[in-house]
Amino acid sequence: MIDNSEPRKKYAFEEMQLFYESTEKVTDRRLAANRWNYSICTAIVVSVAALINWGLSQPAFLIVSVLAVILLSGMATLFCSLWIGQIKDFKALNNAKFNVLNSMAPHVVFSDRDSDPRISYCPFEREWRALEDVKALQEVASQQIVALKSSNMEFLIPKAFRILFIGIIVSMFFIVGLNWQHLSNSSVLTIPTHSVTTPLKGGH
Repeated sequence: MIDNSEPRKKYAFEEMQLFYESTEKVTDRRLAANRWNYSICTAIVVSVAALINWGLSQPAFLIVSVLAVILLSGMATLFCSLWIGQIKDFKALNNAKFNVLNSMAPHVVFSDRDSDPRISYCPFEREWRALEDVKALQEVASQQIVALKSSNMEFLIPKAFRILFIGIIVSMFFIVGLNWQHLSNSSVLTIPTHSVTTPLKGGH
């Protein structure tokens, strides 16, 4: 909302421009963090697949691979929750910055001359009102299909990864539960040890 309670205050256009640039940098940081987090989650999925493949090819270490998959997927689930929290924090910061820009817009001056007729168009406030007119939900054609807002699509990937990792954990526990007797009998954890032998001396 535009604050007109103090119309006599004037702010330099350069200050508003600098603040707007800082808002853009927050958006760039959010997108960069999303790309980085996506790469990490993809690498974890590949690692989980490699661990499962290794466990199937090495029956003696199958239990170890299953436990490693459960542990890695649990950490990945927490990481996805952290990722979602990151997005929320970045969006909250962006919203706060745009609120400040909206408050500054009516008081921005473009020159030192008092007679300068130029005033701000308050573009951010008008843009926000235009988005509100679109509404959050839309009906696509004649079908009752709910279209997600683009601002919420950003949460789709980390939530999908989190569901995937939770599914892997549940699947691992389910498989271990069904095959526990077989695993405990045939998949025995063996740890190689080096036996140290000392030669026997005569007379002892």
